[in-house]
Amino acid sequence: MTNHPARVVRTVLSLVVAAGVAAGCQPTEQEKTPAAASSATGAPSPTVDVAANSKQVCDAALAVSKEHFVGMADDAIAAIDKPVSAKEAGEKVRAHYTAMAQGLRKEAARAADPQVRTAVENLAGAIEKRLTGPNATKVEAPDLDPTLKALDTACGH
Repeated sequence: MTNHPARVVRTVLSLVVAAGVAAGCQPTEQEKTPAAASSATGAPSPTVDVAANSKQVCDAALAVSKEHFVGMADDAIAAIDKPVSAKEAGEKVRAHYTAMAQGLRKEAARAADPQVRTAVENLAGAIEKRLTGPNATKVEAPDLDPTLKALDTACGH
């Protein structure tokens, strides 16, 4: 990791943009219809308040993303005072992205609204794809912008 203040500023700006895009995850009014009371197997399932569930999932997805983007920014800022090798910095970034994808997958499974579930799954998938490419150890992630915007839209903004 380079030890330039400009990189830290870009890192923090990247965090702010990503968190800002997802910050408004609020369900829309049309999502307030309850889910069907029975499943295909005939076993009763509880009625789900889709709007409340969507808000919970969106808030949790934002919290997971924010936790790891902040962690990456904190790591970059800490590297100013105590430089780390490029390998160690890359491993930290990779660990944050891996944990973020896992957390998003967990939240996606809880989503009652198919649009919210798909948006969260797509973001997790985009992160997992990123982890297989040449940018796996880079904090800056413009490749995630479309999926972050799709999540923002699914969450009502």
